[in-house]
Amino acid sequence: MNKIIGILLTILLLISCKKEEKERNPLVIEYQERGIEYQMENKSDSAIVFYKKAMEIEPTDITTIESLIKTYWWNKQPELALKILNEVPNEIKESNSILTLKGMTLEKMDNLNDAMELYKKAFKESPKIHYENEENIMEFIGYLTLQTVVGEKEKALAELKSLKGKKLTESEKQYINSIEPIIRNYKGGGYNGILGNE
Repeated sequence: MNKIIGILLTILLLISCKKEEKERNPLVIEYQERGIEYQMENKSDSAIVFYKKAMEIEPTDITTIESLIKTYWWNKQPELALKILNEVPNEIKESNSILTLKGMTLEKMDNLNDAMELYKKAFKESPKIHYENEENIMEFIGYLTLQTVVGEKEKALAELKSLKGKKLTESEKQYINSIEPIIRNYKGGGYNGILGNE
């Protein structure tokens, strides 16, 4: 169950950073989807090949980079993930997504202090995300999760409380009800503190 929550929160966080992404090349999408298929079949080596093919075409595609990084995490190879993140093109090196992925990778390497500095930098530079409707609820929750990690848990809880006072769909209520106790019970420790030490 903790792994599922961890994957969900990672997705939420990275969705909150997706505004940085431009229109994607169809071949990149195809390669990335093939990589995901191989990943789901526990064929990490094949997944990595397709993610790297996609990155050869579009080295700034955040979605593909994220998929490759997570594959290295699942393979318990954070050093390889960090190498990829250190080699991304300069134009995205300081993006919220890359800073956050790099922080999460450093956490997996037991370097929480440097990870926290990257999270703070990503949060400081990210635009404040407000709830608009069901279409951006996951992006909003990802933002609140990062806000919690950088030490603004009470603000995140206040945002959730305010949101609960609005007319929400059933799926929005489920998102809120699943993330609220995780944020409420967060006691520090970076994303590992939220993700249950995944």
